Amino acid sequence: MKNLLYLCAAILLVSCCAPKLKVEVSNPSQIDRHHETIEIAWSELDARNFSPESVVVLLDEEEIPSQVLFDSQKEPLALIFQSSVAAEECKTYIIKEGTPAHYPAKAYGRYVPERLDDYAWENDKVAYRAYGPALETAPGEMLSTPGFDCWVKSVDTLVVDARYRRGNYHHNYGDGMDCYKVGRTLGAGASAPYVDDKLWLSGNYAQWETLNNGPIRTTVKLTYAPFAVEEKQVKLTKYISLDAHSHFNRIENIYEGDFETLTIAAGFVRHELKALTSTEEWLGFVEAASDSKDPAADGDLFFGVIQPGAEFRAEVAGHAVSLSEVESGTPMVYYAGSGWSQGGVKDMRHWMEILETTAASVSNPLEVNIL
Repeated sequence: MKNLLYLCAAILLVSCCAPKLKVEVSNPSQIDRHHETIEIAWSELDARNFSPESVVVLLDEEEIPSQVLFDSQKEPLALIFQSSVAAEECKTYIIKEGTPAHYPAKAYGRYVPERLDDYAWENDKVAYRAYGPALETAPGEMLSTPGFDCWVKSVDTLVVDARYRRGNYHHNYGDGMDCYKVGRTLGAGASAPYVDDKLWLSGNYAQWETLNNGPIRTTVKLTYAPFAVEEKQVKLTKYISLDAHSHFNRIENIYEGDFETLTIAAGFVRHELKALTSTEEWLGFVEAASDSKDPAADGDLFFGVIQPGAEFRAEVAGHAVSLSEVESGTPMVYYAGSGWSQGGVKDMRHWMEILETTAASVSNPLEVNIL
């Protein structure tokens, strides 16, 4: 009996001392928020003796997908999970010690050596790729561009690996395709210095590093070789993050060089434009499929850039962009995204609603209170 009492006391002591955290997520706005990513700094968890390998998030006593983010040195940075909160609603989440269940990835990216050094990334809504150094010298291709390619999707499953295996990703096998033309432009959401009415474009990325890879967020670090901006050499490092359920990449650029400030344009090359609108926080437009033998059958592509505080222009050297000033070595953040008329975006009005909701999550994120 005495041993049993000791055992019960030990179990109670361990249970009381196990790491546990209560988090309130509230939405004070009048807009319902869906699948918004909540980020808890790892310092909050480290102070309570959490381990990155043994942490779970509960809502109403049920585990939900979560992910620990790491930096380049593989040190934990934050814990993320997603929350859907109605207008003026509050939800309570419990973070506790435990073995996370396996959840299918909704965000994924990888280096693609079998296709000329592409780097491709996607989530359940959209897919993109950036071009690597091999493409710059490939016979018959030889494309040098900072621009991102956009792959449209009509399914919520991951498609990148299957499309590369098939090889013919310009044909729609029922899940979407590549029907977007990049060339030497910003493509679908890249950036470049804008000086003397000219876009100064880098080459393809020189190095890549996958930092995080699902189930909720994929993040890649792309480093570019120095390139000319007038008489000066400029270096560029990009951190691109894409979260599950979002049409938009979060893109952080760090430009470095012998300059005090530099004007940066971020956005999209224009093709057959059908409609464009902008506010103080975003610019969005719709155009026909640009790399297609049958644009009417392949549908419309929707694009948007979100950058509160920036200047938005509908026409800059053949692009629709945001313009902002950056200092050398200081991060510049914007959001660039896309949608497809056959992949869940009904029309331009619907796309503007998506832009408005995403911009609200950027400017006024859900309120997080750690108890």
